[in-house]
Amino acid sequence: MKRLFLLCALLISAASHAGYSTTQYPIVMVPGAAAFDTALGVDYWYGITDRLRLYGAKVYVTNLSSIQSNEQRNEELYQDIIAILAQTGAKKVNLIAHSQGALSARYIAAVMPDRIASVTTVFGMNRGTHFSSGFRAAIPEGSTMEQLIAPLIDGAFNFVELLSGVPQDGDYNSQQRGQQSILALAKATDPANVAVYNAQYPQALPKVDCMTIANGTQGDVSSAYYGDPVVNGVRYYSWGGDAVRTNLLDPIDDLFVTFVQAFVPSNFKWDGLVPTCGHALGKVIKLNYGHNHFDAINHTLGLGYLFMDIPTLYVQHANRLKNAGL
Repeated sequence: MKRLFLLCALLISAASHAGYSTTQYPIVMVPGAAAFDTALGVDYWYGITDRLRLYGAKVYVTNLSSIQSNEQRNEELYQDIIAILAQTGAKKVNLIAHSQGALSARYIAAVMPDRIASVTTVFGMNRGTHFSSGFRAAIPEGSTMEQLIAPLIDGAFNFVELLSGVPQDGDYNSQQRGQQSILALAKATDPANVAVYNAQYPQALPKVDCMTIANGTQGDVSSAYYGDPVVNGVRYYSWGGDAVRTNLLDPIDDLFVTFVQAFVPSNFKWDGLVPTCGHALGKVIKLNYGHNHFDAINHTLGLGYLFMDIPTLYVQHANRLKNAGL
């Protein structure tokens, strides 16, 4: 009964706010690591894309390789953007990216700025994750442990790729992705390697690497260090948070976040996977939302954060883009 009441309230609200999220250009969702479109009937952007469409947004979902290098994912996203532009006839698109997807979205805006209206990173991995360097320290290159564990993880995510997109979320379906590699992901998201990547694609990044300020312990970087909100005609936005565990009933919090914490230094603010200060890009909407890296895409199945309607953040942002003429 409660769910039915909530659905009715949403429908009434959407009807009274027709076009609230109807942006000038389509919205393209860019997933992070462990990416998928829809698997076993569950969307990566759980409840988020449905809500955006309910309020009038035209939304297209991309599926990049689950665990792969930035270069591989960049090329996949490039092909997806070209296909979506052709399918829709749009001159530009708005990119909304989560986690590692932030790195690919920034690349796309750098190489084809005339086709990108805006880039928004949600809990973006703009400074990498210390989990990757900790993982590599615990499982050295060429070790027996690596030879045992890496194929198991790769196999699991290859299976996720087989499931992804059947059915699909929305009117666009990415091509089936190739072989997954946890070792490629660990290299791609190591903070030192991301710093090199950032030197190639620095647009809209804060002027100072937040990890050099008190070793990242401040979390929310001073606005004096924020990046440029507009670069080469592309508008940049970001938001993030500083919570680690938000619901004891959420298996991601109980299992994965606990596992990750064993590899991450304890002296800085983080969101359960990446440093909070690394969320900042362009115009910062907020960096201290009280939910974690996985709540940001409304997982697990909306259990993650009980005190905020996560899809509403995306609906409000779509309205922000609309009001900016995007």
